[in-house]
Amino acid sequence: MKKRFFKIAKLTFMLSLSLIVLTCCSFSSQKEKNSKITLNFFNQKPEITAQYQKLARMYHAKHPNVNIQITTSGQGGGAAALQAKFASGEAPDIIMLGGLPEIDRYKDHLINLKDLKASKNIVPNLVSGGISNKRMVGIPVDLEAYGWSYNKAVFAKAGIDASKINNYSEFLKAVEKLNSEKKKIGIDAVFGFNGADTNSIASVSAQFTSLPYNNNLVKAFKSKTFPWKYERQMKNYYDLVKKYNVQPILSVKYDPSVQDLFFNGKVAMIPQGNWIIPTLDGLEKGYVQKNLGMLPFFVKNDGTDRLLTGSSWYLGITKDHPKRQKAAKDFINWMYTSKEAENVIINEMRFVPATKNFDVSRLPDDLSKQIYRIGTSKNAQSPVHKQYPNGFTNQALGPYIQRYFVNGISWKELKKETSAKYRQLREIQSGE
Repeated sequence: MKKRFFKIAKLTFMLSLSLIVLTCCSFSSQKEKNSKITLNFFNQKPEITAQYQKLARMYHAKHPNVNIQITTSGQGGGAAALQAKFASGEAPDIIMLGGLPEIDRYKDHLINLKDLKASKNIVPNLVSGGISNKRMVGIPVDLEAYGWSYNKAVFAKAGIDASKINNYSEFLKAVEKLNSEKKKIGIDAVFGFNGADTNSIASVSAQFTSLPYNNNLVKAFKSKTFPWKYERQMKNYYDLVKKYNVQPILSVKYDPSVQDLFFNGKVAMIPQGNWIIPTLDGLEKGYVQKNLGMLPFFVKNDGTDRLLTGSSWYLGITKDHPKRQKAAKDFINWMYTSKEAENVIINEMRFVPATKNFDVSRLPDDLSKQIYRIGTSKNAQSPVHKQYPNGFTNQALGPYIQRYFVNGISWKELKKETSAKYRQLREIQSGE
């Protein structure tokens, strides 16, 4: 009897122990399951979606409990798609924002990033583009340069040395020489500006509207008036484009402008930035190092003009999902500070880094290195077109410049209508 009692007791103990182990395992498994996080990253640059997805996979390999889902919407539809996300209660964790007007729209959703490790190394010239109510809520995606992209091979055929073009008069002589020798050097026109694209029109306007603000993007964002200080220079350049561009100018779109007219040497110049680098080298490896150069717009025309350098896009972290904030911060820090991410950003995205900690000697072309030197210098000048009121580019500036290109409006009328629309939109959006 006693023996039987001990046998039953032993069996009961073993069953209890098994239940405890199973319960612990189940709890542990549930805890592990609950610790898995999916970060939602809203991207507005379709051309680098694949690279962001690669960075997400690399980060997940090091942090298995963190998945990063990239949602991309661009080509003019990004702003509306992002608004729809917030309206539906599906606010992303990380969002790409274009300029202070868009940052202002989401300011109540954005956390302060000042204490992030990634924030400590931002190129000083780019900081103000991510400030809202004196809080740093955005980190620049990259360092961009804006100016005249010129085809070195075409310049060489015409016997033009770009290094000797240091003012507007010399630039004008080069344009006239290129035009007079079109047949000889085999180009269709001097310029291949994509007049169909209002965003490109806005980026050109920044060459003349940025200087009055002296890198204070917050001041530009709050300005109630469109700056006409360099109106004469602005008109001169638009008139040049109007006269020497591929026609009909309003039929020229972005992709053909870059991938056909410029790449194939059918034009000498297009007013674009270093964002065309991945496209050009994607068409022909080494094309950028061999054929792409950049000249500034000569606005002050006193020997101090440089390429405008800034960032069109900033990354912010939302406060809508508190439990995922730490993971979002860690991912941003990793992207901006790790060697693995640096390799993708520099060599695959072909970005000029927006921070001072990356090894810029690894940039694969001389133009990118030059842009970094200009953008980090004390004389760097940021463009302000991303600080125009929401809708101004597509509703006013772009359409009015397009009408001016085809003689549908006088410069006087353009100035009057553009100024009125700028003030109206700014007052509406500032609530005044």
